[in-house]
Amino acid sequence: MITSIVDIDTQFFLFLNGLHADWLDPFFYYFSQIYTWVPLYLLVLFFIIKKWGKRALIIIPLLILTIVCTDQSCNIIKRTVQRERPSHRSEISAEIHLVPDTSGELYRGGHYGFPSAHATNSIAFVLFFIFFVAQKKKWLMAIAILWSLLMAYSRIYLGVHYPLDILCGLILGCCWSLLWIWVFFRYGNKCFSKKE
Repeated sequence: MITSIVDIDTQFFLFLNGLHADWLDPFFYYFSQIYTWVPLYLLVLFFIIKKWGKRALIIIPLLILTIVCTDQSCNIIKRTVQRERPSHRSEISAEIHLVPDTSGELYRGGHYGFPSAHATNSIAFVLFFIFFVAQKKKWLMAIAILWSLLMAYSRIYLGVHYPLDILCGLILGCCWSLLWIWVFFRYGNKCFSKKE
C-alpha cells in the first residue's frame, strides 16, 4: 500500500516536473526564494496595522508564531521521516529537470523534503492575509491562494519536492494558521474589546 502510494507520487512528480520550459527556469527559481517576497510581507504587515490598529500588537506576533511553528514542525518531521528529496535520488536523477542556482550549480535543496516548508509557510501566511486583510474581497483571496499554490508548484518544478510533500505541507500550514487565527478571535480580540 505505502509502496504503491510512493510510486504514484513519484510518477506524478515526474509528470509535473517534466512540464518545464527553459525560459521559465529563472522565474520559478526566484519565485521560490523567500527574499523575493520581503516587500510583499512588509506590505501585508502594513495593511494589518492599518486595518486592525492596536489589535495588530496581537495579530503580528501570532503570525510570526505561526510561521515559527510551521517551519520548525516541518524540520522535526523531515528529520523524523527522512524522505529523500527527488533531487537527491540517483535512481531517477536522469529523468528530473533541475534548475541552476545563482552560483551556476544545480539547485537541489536539503537532503530531506517531507513535508515542504515552502508550501506550509506560504499557505499559513495566505490564511492570515485572507482573515485579517482580504475579508470580503474575493479577488484578493483568489490571488493570494493562487500565489500560495504557485509557490508550492515551484518546488515541484525545481525538482526538490514530491506532490505528497506539497499536499501534506499545505494541510500542516492550514492547521497551524487556523489554530492561531482561532486563538486571536477567541481570546485576543476579546481582550481589546473589553478595554475599548
